[in-house]
Amino acid sequence: MRELSSSIIVLVIFFFPLTAGKAFSTTNAGQAGTVVTSETDKRTETPVKQPAGITLFFTFGPNLLINTESSTTSAPSPIMYSLGIGLQWPDTSFVSFQPEISFFTNYYLWDGKNALPAEIENRTALVLSAMIDLPAVMSFRYNENTFQAGLGTGVLVRYGILPAGVSGSDSGTTGSASGDIDKINEWFWNDFRYLYPELLGSWTYRINDKTEAGIEAHCYISLGSLINGKLFDAAIFSLAAKIAF
Repeated sequence: MRELSSSIIVLVIFFFPLTAGKAFSTTNAGQAGTVVTSETDKRTETPVKQPAGITLFFTFGPNLLINTESSTTSAPSPIMYSLGIGLQWPDTSFVSFQPEISFFTNYYLWDGKNALPAEIENRTALVLSAMIDLPAVMSFRYNENTFQAGLGTGVLVRYGILPAGVSGSDSGTTGSASGDIDKINEWFWNDFRYLYPELLGSWTYRINDKTEAGIEAHCYISLGSLINGKLFDAAIFSLAAKIAF
């Protein structure tokens, strides 16, 4: 009987530490798993801020160039069609920078003092034009619609060349067509005629996650005309279709 009791005591002393150690390890592992799961949940619930991106857009539409000079010496206010490309950055902000460049052409003549829009039969120069817009824009979003309003400065880069059917030796106000073109190109860069304060507005509708389409309008006032007291002379009003990606 004493030998049986001794054997039981030895077995208890031997197995108890092993059983207790396993139970302790299992408990700690469960607690550790709970902590990791809790921290993972917290990380999952934290909202991730979307990085600012760039939206690329294209425009196409008519430009109306205001000409206040007499129609007997120049053309009535001509309509020119422009093609433009631009970008908006950052595209997630209320206020963003939206540079754009648009291209168009028109005919001009030299009347001895000014370069004026010309009809095709009276043309001296074909003028290649690029309007570089540098505006700040505010964006108002409502459901799938985005409305924008902005202001800035446009830089009108123009360069006249001989059009088809006109020779440099043809008669002109300065004596030759090529001489008139030189005067026209010089006139473009005098008296801040290349600077255009502008107002703009647009509306686009989100078609899908990557595409928006709508319209865009610009009003450009010639700083050179303001300085010379002509106000709206050489002002440009544009309305264009707009698609953004």
